[in-house]
Amino acid sequence: MKTFIRIIAVAWFTFILVESNAQTVKGAISVGKKSELKLETRSDNLIDIFIDFRKDRYPILFSFQGDGIKSKEGKEIIFFEFITEVYHNGKLMGKTSRNPMPYIPGDMIIGTEGFDFISLLSYNEKSRAFLKETPGKLAPGSYQVKLLARPLEAKGQIKPATFSFNIQ
Repeated sequence: MKTFIRIIAVAWFTFILVESNAQTVKGAISVGKKSELKLETRSDNLIDIFIDFRKDRYPILFSFQGDGIKSKEGKEIIFFEFITEVYHNGKLMGKTSRNPMPYIPGDMIIGTEGFDFISLLSYNEKSRAFLKETPGKLAPGSYQVKLLARPLEAKGQIKPATFSFNIQ
């Protein structure tokens, strides 16, 4: 019985030691300094939306902090996979993910290319016929874009951002 108790105690302390040394992250993505934003669109042209993001009218900020991050060659880095989901009238139009990229803790501005929602809005199965008839125009309806970041080899999570807009 004493041996069994010792084995359980050693296993418990090993578990606690491993858990206390685990890499953890917490953070958020924001669009225009908000986690949820309703865009004011100037037109139904996708290029106008792209320009608003490029001119930092709606900056995308990725921010995270970490505990127990292992140093690689003197740098504390975590690899993240960025995931983008685009919805039109509540239905998933498309989803894409970017190959994992290394990031250091702190705040970073991410361009539209980091999430690739412009290409999802411009070319997908549901909008292909409409875009052939009216290049650069978005089909009428409500749009929602979700931006997510998933840490690899680390625990924790990054709060996603969502922005939406309507096309008349």
